[in-house]
Amino acid sequence: MRRERLELAWQLALRLSIGIYWLYFASQRWIDVSWVEWLLKTAAERNYVPIYGDILRMTVAWDWENLARIVTIAETTVGLMIILGILVKIAGAIGALIGLNLLTTFAFCSCPWNEREFPLVFWFYFAPTLLNMQLIFDKSSKTIGVERLFGRVLVARASHA
Repeated sequence: MRRERLELAWQLALRLSIGIYWLYFASQRWIDVSWVEWLLKTAAERNYVPIYGDILRMTVAWDWENLARIVTIAETTVGLMIILGILVKIAGAIGALIGLNLLTTFAFCSCPWNEREFPLVFWFYFAPTLLNMQLIFDKSSKTIGVERLFGRVLVARASHA
């Protein structure tokens, strides 16, 4: 019983930390995305992952501003879902994909930030990707989260039918 509570506490702490991570980084672009232009264009031009780099260059050249807004909305949505405990496993999987995308975009390019501090940039995106994958096995949302509330409502409706 004590071990189960400790595991739930750890999962809840991890879940909240990851949700705050996504909300924090999304919040930097809520009002103004213009500062992202140079980063995206530089990363796209200098990305050396074969197929991914080509897709990134086409997407950024086509419309970098909407791309930045889409990523901001996705990060905000994932952060809120994780914190509130709504479909945490799905949000964790989507967060892992967003993290993998950011990792591939910003860590695998011949960019000024990688030339100075590649390990820092790599782990900055790789660690959240791994932590989001951990959320796929989350059980804390069943105990503390909106999912528990919905579960009770569905069970109550099923018992009355």
